[in-house]
Amino acid sequence: MAVPIETPETKGHDETNLETGKGVLEREIEALYGRADPDQPQLFRMTARLPKKGRGATLLAATDRMWVNLKTYAEGGENTLHAHTNEDHVFIVLAGEARFSGPDGEIATLGRNQGILLPRGATYKFHAIEGEPLVILRMGTIIDPARRPFERIGVDGKDIPASSKANKSEPTVFYDDRIYQ
Repeated sequence: MAVPIETPETKGHDETNLETGKGVLEREIEALYGRADPDQPQLFRMTARLPKKGRGATLLAATDRMWVNLKTYAEGGENTLHAHTNEDHVFIVLAGEARFSGPDGEIATLGRNQGILLPRGATYKFHAIEGEPLVILRMGTIIDPARRPFERIGVDGKDIPASSKANKSEPTVFYDDRIYQ
């Protein structure tokens, strides 16, 4: 039997989930486990609604150890220096530009088809360069399955929940007629 190609929905932050601590990716992975078999191949189409304010995420596929997420940003980005302590991850810019920085300043400004691999524990932040919305393919993999998969800490060593004011989360407003595909 052929596996269908999924076109997942783009989600964003709203007032009801801004202080849950769970980001869009974490909420969507939990939902995916209820409707997909993570032990079977997953086909997906890369399409996402573009935000005019805030950020969006489209979980494309996931297992218990790896996920692929299409992220969109109207402005800003992940503006607080932080590190993922239990995940190696990659960002690949598909549209727009992103300026990545670490504790010692700018690492690089990346444009279309350029990427960065961030090993667990690497402290970083990024900011969408003004102009067109930023679209980034993000892939992550868990290092230790016995630990929380979404651990993220600030430079002070304290937790920074994905959906929080500390992580500069705000309600997302999507364009009615603009999508990335």
